[in-house]
Formats: sequence, structure tokens, C-alpha cells
Amino acid sequence: MVNIKNQHGLALMVSLIMLLLMSLLAINSMKSTVLEEKITANYKNRNMAFQAAEAGLRAGEEFLAGPGNLPIFDGNLGRYQATTSGSPRWESIDWYDSSKTANYTGLSYIASQPLYIIEELPSVRQAGESVGSGLEENSFYRVTTHAVGGTKSAEVILQSTFKR
Repeated sequence: MVNIKNQHGLALMVSLIMLLLMSLLAINSMKSTVLEEKITANYKNRNMAFQAAEAGLRAGEEFLAGPGNLPIFDGNLGRYQATTSGSPRWESIDWYDSSKTANYTGLSYIASQPLYIIEELPSVRQAGESVGSGLEENSFYRVTTHAVGGTKSAEVILQSTFKR
């Protein structure tokens, strides 16, 4: 039989140390899981913003591809002449002023609808054409869209060039 006076509580100390180590591992694992969830949520939010921006680009391109003549590009409703000096229009425009942009509607899963502008670029003649050849000039347009995801913290700006 073991004498109680000779025992020093070593088993209790080992058990407490093991419990402490297991608790630290659990806390570290939970922190890692929370971080991974945040990364996944940010990726989803960014992807939603990208998809909304794609929808805005397509809306601008569909406007340009429509039948008939295009309206005058006078700065109203997101239709502009291209800037020739200074910063590009898409960098200096107030994206939240509805009189300066056009919007695409129909998306319900994002914080706000994508907005776009269309800039009429200078006309370009085909290679080898003379000025008096009578052939039509190619018209080019730059479509720029600004979109957000599920929250306004994920912003995406996309551009495309459209030939008409």
C-alpha cells in the first residue's frame, strides 16, 4: 500500500498541463477557422462585385449594339466624349451621381446596382484608307462600369472597348 504522505500530486500537475495544452490547441484551431471564414466571405463578396460589374459592362455594350442611331454623347446619363488631357473620366467621375452615370437594374444580391459610363472615342479609319475614300469610319466606345458586392467594401471597376 502507498503511503499518502509520500505522494506529491504529480498526476494532478501532469493532467493540468495536458489540459492547458489541449485548450491552447483548441483556441488556435478556432482562430484559424474564423480567419478562413473571413477569407471565404471576402472572396465571395469580391466575386459578387465582379459578376455585377460584368452585368454592367454587358448592359453598356447592349446599349451600343442596339438598332438605329446613338444619342449625342454630351455628358448626360453616362454618355461622354473621351477626355484628351488630364485624368481619365472614369477616375474623376462621381460614381454615385445618378445624372452622370447609367445603371443596370435587375440584380438583387448586391448592395447597389452596377453603374456604367460610355465614352465615345475618336474615330479611326481602316489601314490604307485615304481621307476622301468615302468609306465609313469605325466608331469605338469605351464602356466603364463600377460595381460593389454584397457590401460596399468590395468595389470592382471594369472596362471594355466596343466597335460599332
